[in-house]
Amino acid sequence: MKEKFKYIYIVLFCCMGIAILPAGQPSTVNKAAYTVEEFFSTLPITSASVYTLSDSEAFSLINLSADAGINVFELIDSVFRILEPLKARVVITGDSLRKTEDFFILGDERVLSILPIKKLVYLEVGKSISSKQNDLDIFLDSEYESFIEIGTARYLKHFGFKNLSPSLFDSCFGVQVHKLFFSAPLIKLELYGPAKGAIYVKGLMKPKRWNLQIIQRKAS
Repeated sequence: MKEKFKYIYIVLFCCMGIAILPAGQPSTVNKAAYTVEEFFSTLPITSASVYTLSDSEAFSLINLSADAGINVFELIDSVFRILEPLKARVVITGDSLRKTEDFFILGDERVLSILPIKKLVYLEVGKSISSKQNDLDIFLDSEYESFIEIGTARYLKHFGFKNLSPSLFDSCFGVQVHKLFFSAPLIKLELYGPAKGAIYVKGLMKPKRWNLQIIQRKAS
């Protein structure tokens, strides 16, 4: 009888564990979220606060991401999942990320056209604490434009996404896509599979689907 109840308990426990994972989300990102959670548990982050990662902390986070086999957007997605329940925010500076490029490839041309590390002052991710904040705020040193295959994307100095949810960067602001006589705002970025993303532009019926390179260590 005891063995029977033990078996039932194990089955229920496993079902509960499965239930806490967002339905339909890439398993790679779910695993990465647990890795990121362990990392953030070592930091002095408190509720309703904004914490800036040091250079060494940013390096550790990128190192963990390389181990997990995720790209920068999957990393940001994982960070937001951890911070949202805390109602906290984290700042990662452009200087800190650029310093990691001596050791890591943060992404290919596609990744860096959406998140221009070379122009980045800082990004701030987490649950909004004030009305002036968004789930993901990205600040550049100047306005920027880059070709993203469906057109030329023009970025304001402050752009980002108002709403983040598992594997979805929604309600984009500060990015306009131009092609010939066509001009429309970028709407959202969806992470629809491991290292895969879909860009949605207002007025276009189909999204542009891309492979988004994962963070990799440089050969020594």
